[in-house]
Amino acid sequence: MFLTPGAYEIRHQLAIVAPPEIVDAARSAFVFLREPRDLLVSGASVDDAAYVELEERFDAAGAELRTVMRLDLGAAKSITAR
Repeated sequence: MFLTPGAYEIRHQLAIVAPPEIVDAARSAFVFLREPRDLLVSGASVDDAAYVELEERFDAAGAELRTVMRLDLGAAKSITAR
């Protein structure tokens, strides 16, 4: 995934046009994508507690990214809690 063209380019484009809070949240979510990959490569399975914990942290990072993006778009606060 990280060697496929596009992932880093999109992050750079986002850094040009998005406000800092979105760039920071996007970076956090992007970094979390690498951690489960590295854990699985090291021999862990998706049933391991460490993997489950990373998955929960990634879900939280993704939720935070969606929230700041929605707020930047002017979405009502009621939908940012989803």
